[in-house]
Amino acid sequence: MKKRVPFFHFLSPQFLILMLVAFVANFTYISTSILFALFAQKNGLNVTETGIAISSLTLGALMGGPIWGKFVDRNGKRKLTILISVIGQGVFCLFTPLISGFLPLVLMRFGFGWFWVAQTPIVNEIIIKKRNIEARNRELSWINIIRGLSYSFAMLLSGYFSDFDPSWNFYLAGIVSLVIIYPILLLKKVDGLRSQEKDLIIDNKWILKWKNFLFYLPIFLRSTAVNGLSFFIPLFWKDKGLSSAFIGMVLGISNLIQLMFFPLVGKMCSRKTKNIPIIIQLGYTLTVIPFIVAPFFYRGSSVFIPQSVLSISWVFFYIGTTLLLGEIAPHSQRTEALGWMETAFNLGGTIGPITFSFILAGSSNNYLLSFISFSVLVFSALVIFSSYEKKYFKS
Repeated sequence: MKKRVPFFHFLSPQFLILMLVAFVANFTYISTSILFALFAQKNGLNVTETGIAISSLTLGALMGGPIWGKFVDRNGKRKLTILISVIGQGVFCLFTPLISGFLPLVLMRFGFGWFWVAQTPIVNEIIIKKRNIEARNRELSWINIIRGLSYSFAMLLSGYFSDFDPSWNFYLAGIVSLVIIYPILLLKKVDGLRSQEKDLIIDNKWILKWKNFLFYLPIFLRSTAVNGLSFFIPLFWKDKGLSSAFIGMVLGISNLIQLMFFPLVGKMCSRKTKNIPIIIQLGYTLTVIPFIVAPFFYRGSSVFIPQSVLSISWVFFYIGTTLLLGEIAPHSQRTEALGWMETAFNLGGTIGPITFSFILAGSSNNYLLSFISFSVLVFSALVIFSSYEKKYFKS
């Protein structure tokens, strides 16, 4: 008789710690970043300065992603790197409300981004290295469910805090980051060099291949567009008379809808590897919709529609992209490859808010023009990835 395995048997102490790291890292980022435009506005920054300050965070992450990834791939010190990451992000959060002025604020956000980005590719790499496809996809789904829950929780809290004093978000995020130092010290069996595993080789020119450029370019284009939308839509809603608390509630509740899609998408990818590119294409297609409808859906319950669609699009895009990268990247360089994916995300995160702020300022705060202009980037990303998909399955 076949022994029944409990549904939550995979929630080992090790995986629970990784889930805690993912929750806190995402909570720290969301609670201090998505409504950062309101914090910057309260501190006297204009629209352009706000865009630059937002982009300084992603610039730090852009530069840090591949460096942290290469560092881990070369020495195998995953636990130490995660520990440095959470301590660094916590310290920079605690100091941000204590400084004033445009340039110091830019430097603080840059430092936060540099340390914050280190943990994400490591956590993902630990999961996707699993040989068991079902276990890998299931754990990746659950780790992103936790990230989704932290997003909603962070938005609900930061929305209410922002109506009183946005600085509270930074203090809370810093304290939460430092609290999880002890659980991270309990991590075991996560260190070691993948390059020493059997039949694994290092291809130092892998990232330079044209095929991989076609993989990373759409990620960058989508990130550019989404970051422009995500960081400035709170200002758009604020101009329309919505309170910070209500904006936080909209962002938090809209994000909850994605939680039911993570297991579904993970299951779809487990059944057939060839489903993964189709899932990614669906993610890109869904991403276009919020840019078109957001300028018109800001009254009553309609305000939830663009954010809900954007939330669902992220599930298809992120799960599919992470799993596909696990398939195409050399096993000995997966952390570095995931680091480059974070670089593509954060390069878009650097350019997106700045570009959006310039378009917005140059068009006399014409949000319709700004949103529609950025939708072209997502459509271009879909076309480029479709070209990549044909090359991937022909090779």
